[in-house]
Amino acid sequence: MENSSSSNHKRSSDRHRHSSKRDSQSRDDGRSKHHHHKTHKKRRRHSRSHSFSSSLSPIGRRNPVVYMNPAFQSTYSGSGGSTQSDFELRTTLISQLSASEQRINSLESELRAAQLARGRAEQTVFDVNAEKLRLEAQNSEILQVMKTLERAVEDLQKTCSGLRAECDRRRRDAENSEKTIISCKEQNKFLNERNMKLVKKCEELCEENKAILNRRDDSTKELAEMRPRFEGLQGELRQRVEEGRKMMAQLRSYEEKERIWKKEKADLEKRIEIKDAMAAAERKNNDEWKKRHLTEKAELERKVKLAEPEIRRALDAETIKDAIEDIRAFYEQKLELTLNELNTFKMKHSKSAAVSSSSSSALKLEIYRPMSAPPVCCAPSSNAHLSNGRPSVSADFIIKTHSSPSNSLTDNDTIDNDDSSQF
Repeated sequence: MENSSSSNHKRSSDRHRHSSKRDSQSRDDGRSKHHHHKTHKKRRRHSRSHSFSSSLSPIGRRNPVVYMNPAFQSTYSGSGGSTQSDFELRTTLISQLSASEQRINSLESELRAAQLARGRAEQTVFDVNAEKLRLEAQNSEILQVMKTLERAVEDLQKTCSGLRAECDRRRRDAENSEKTIISCKEQNKFLNERNMKLVKKCEELCEENKAILNRRDDSTKELAEMRPRFEGLQGELRQRVEEGRKMMAQLRSYEEKERIWKKEKADLEKRIEIKDAMAAAERKNNDEWKKRHLTEKAELERKVKLAEPEIRRALDAETIKDAIEDIRAFYEQKLELTLNELNTFKMKHSKSAAVSSSSSSALKLEIYRPMSAPPVCCAPSSNAHLSNGRPSVSADFIIKTHSSPSNSLTDNDTIDNDDSSQF
C-alpha cells in the first residue's frame, strides 16, 4: 500500500512537472516559428510516450499490498493464524483497493486525453494565427479545465485517503463486530438458560391458573347458592331502613313533644315562682299548719316509697297515660276544692291586701292550670294510691280535705312544694 501511494504521488508530480513545461513551451512557441513547434511537438510526444510507458512499467504495476495497522498486528499475530473471516475481509479490502487503482488509472487516462486535447488546441492556435485571440481565450478555458482537473485529482487523492481511513474504520468495525458476536453468543447462552427457567415457571403458573379456575368455579357455584339469601338479606335491610325512617320520624315527633313539654315545664316553673311569690305572705301565716302536717307528709312519702316498686313494675305506656289523666283529673278536682276553700278563707280575711292578691293569683292559676298536663314525674304523688294500676285518692285524705279548710290549704301547699322540688 505504501509503494502504491508513493508511485501515485510520483506520477502526480510528473504530471504537474510536464504540464508546467508544456505551459512554458506553449508561451515560447507563440513567439517562435512553425518548424520549431514541430520539433517541440515530437519531443513532447516522446516524453509523453515515455511517461505513459513508465506508468505501465512492471514497477508501477506491482501486486497490491494490503496495509495493516501496527496496532492490530499483535492481535493478528497472536491469534495463531488467520481465520476464514479474516481472509474474506482481506480479499474484500484487496478488491476495493484494486478498484480504487483502476479508478485512478481511468482518471489518469482521462487526464492524458485532456492533455492530448490541449495539444490539439495548441496546434490549432499555431496553425490559425488569425484566430489568436479566440485561441487564447480557448487556451485560458483549457487552463481552467486543467485547473479543474487538477482540483479533481486532488479531490480524488483526498477520496483515496478517505477510502484508506474508511478501510481502517471497516477493519476496526470488523474487530468490534467479532467482539459483539462473542458477547451476543454469551448473551444468547444466558437467555437460553433464562428461557428454560421461564418455561418451568410458566408450567407452574399454568398449574396455579388451573387451580384458580377450579376455585373460581366453586366460588361461582357458592355465589349462585348464596344469591337468594343475599336478596333476602337485602329485602330485610330495606325493611329495616324503612323502619329506621319511621323510628326517626317518631323520634322527631318525640323530640318535638319533649320540646313542648320543656316549654310547658318552663311556663309551669314561672307560674310556680309567681305563685310562690304571691303565697309568701300566706306561708308566713300557715307555718304552724305546715308543721302540724309534716308528720302526715312523711307518712305519705313513706307509703309512696313503699308503693313505688309496684308502680314501676305495673306501669307501661297506656298505664302511664291513664295515670296522667287520672292525676290531672284528681289535681283539677283538688284544685277546685282548694280554690273554693281559699276563696272562703279570703272572704274571712278580706282586710289583708296580701290575701286579696293571693286570691287574684289563684284565679289566674285556675285559668292556666288545665291548659297542660302535669309532668309524668309528678305521677307518684304523696296523696295518690294505686288501685288496679291507677292512682286514686285516699279516703282519709278526702275526709281531711272536707273536714277543715286549713288542712286542705296545707295539703295544697305541700303538693305545690313537691311539684316545685321535682321541677
